[in-house]
Amino acid sequence: MIIRLAGGLGNQIFQLGAGLLLAEKFKCKSIVIDGSGLSKYEERRNNRLIVFFDLTKSNVEIIFKQSFFGKFRLPRVLPFKFSNYPLVCDRNFQKAMQSTNKFLWLDGYFQTCLLQKDFYKEIELLKSLFRHKGLPKKQGCVIHIRGGDFIKLGRNDVASSEFYANSIRKMQKDYGVKDFYVVTDDRDYAKSMLKNIKPLFIGGSIQEDFHLIGRFQFRILSSSTFALWSSALGCNSEKGVVIAPDELIPGVKRPWLLPNEIQF
Repeated sequence: MIIRLAGGLGNQIFQLGAGLLLAEKFKCKSIVIDGSGLSKYEERRNNRLIVFFDLTKSNVEIIFKQSFFGKFRLPRVLPFKFSNYPLVCDRNFQKAMQSTNKFLWLDGYFQTCLLQKDFYKEIELLKSLFRHKGLPKKQGCVIHIRGGDFIKLGRNDVASSEFYANSIRKMQKDYGVKDFYVVTDDRDYAKSMLKNIKPLFIGGSIQEDFHLIGRFQFRILSSSTFALWSSALGCNSEKGVVIAPDELIPGVKRPWLLPNEIQF
């Protein structure tokens, strides 16, 4: 199996999750992850998987190296849905789940193509490799707000100031939450989004932010895949409550829910 790595940490986790899901189903022996495309972004991306996951624990050999095939991006150009077709993207992912092919070449984001059972299985597979910090749970509610490139791309529209205000009121009224903590990559933008509370900022680095979100029992998330995976891989006790936008980007709904997610 060959996987073309793209995007930031959250996207990379979805790509790894899709690969692990298919690898387990078809007893794949090795996965080649090609991160050469990360250098082509305006804001250079890095391979973050090795920081957050111990891939030596996987039942599949995972190799990071550039693939000759990766630069052609044929899975996205030729997304056919033939039986046992080896080129896999979002549009034919579910068809690939039904094949018996021994070679697969993945190029996509693999988010909206997941069924709920697929997503839960990916969480299980990824948790077995996740580098848990063993940090204690935190009281109160964490709020994740994504600014920066999300503003430029227009993706922050699904998590409006009204969304955050309604979610905060829900946490206060229904669950008695009094303390709110904010994790963000853009503090000025976060302040402008939270006019009804005085934000208490925590975190700072990517590693710290990712592990912080998953430690809170109560969570209000942005639509960022960074926050969604932080919550999915974090501590999800039965008493936890997660609120998140139902769209990943404007007009594109998530077909799955996070553990402990409520909708209102």
